[in-house]
Amino acid sequence: CAPAMAPVAHARPGRRGRARVRARRTLTAAVLSAATSLVALALALGGMSTSCWLAGAGPVPPPAAGGEGRPARRGLVAASLLTTLALGAPAESWAFANRLEEVKGPKRPGAQPPGVGQGGPLVGCGSAPNCFSSAPGTDEDHFLKPWRFSSGGLATAFADIESIVRAYPPGQRGIDGGGFEIKRSDAQSGYLYVQFEALKKGYIDDVEFVVRSDSGSGSGEVLIRCASRVGRLDMGVNAKRLNRITEDLQQLPGGRWAAPKISPEAFPKYVNENR
Repeated sequence: CAPAMAPVAHARPGRRGRARVRARRTLTAAVLSAATSLVALALALGGMSTSCWLAGAGPVPPPAAGGEGRPARRGLVAASLLTTLALGAPAESWAFANRLEEVKGPKRPGAQPPGVGQGGPLVGCGSAPNCFSSAPGTDEDHFLKPWRFSSGGLATAFADIESIVRAYPPGQRGIDGGGFEIKRSDAQSGYLYVQFEALKKGYIDDVEFVVRSDSGSGSGEVLIRCASRVGRLDMGVNAKRLNRITEDLQQLPGGRWAAPKISPEAFPKYVNENR
């Protein structure tokens, strides 16, 4: 028999050696975590329709029976993770302070459109029936005639608009339950930018007002843009919001405001598509 070998004595690592070992372990854990995320991505993309994902409808429902149930369930779990990452932060980070109540879950605020909220000239609308704009060049299906004020000048008219907006009641007519927030207010230039939020899904609508006075008089006009970021239809939300603001303006003392409502006669295509 071969003679027994004496045990090899291992030197105990010093402080720097232990630090290197901990660093390697941390790096290994990070790599494993990243690999797990990549596997989830692959499962999710393999278990859902591209058209459904782009439309925000989520993963394809799993098959009713058979051996495909387990991959489908993995795809659903991975898709949920992807949905959370894609749609952004949870409800609390998007919620406005004056919301009716807190609704948890992923939100879909949408991206702020280019040229909106910058204090400059208003932009027009796309083809979807979810937008109104007083910007020059806007087509007749979306063009909103500027509101008029007969006295008081720019400063008074701007103060009227801002006070009415600040007093706007979230949840009126079943809309804007997520509250609203004035994002930009410039009395000198007459520009006001507000974001309104839907209660459950967190859809954000952008509303802008530009107050301009007529030369040499106290009268003037207000240009408006009110539009949804997400989806094609707005189910009448933008019209209900603007109509409430115009009603409140016309009830102010002095009777200086002329702000016609959005009606089926003025916007037949919008009303028909959003019934």
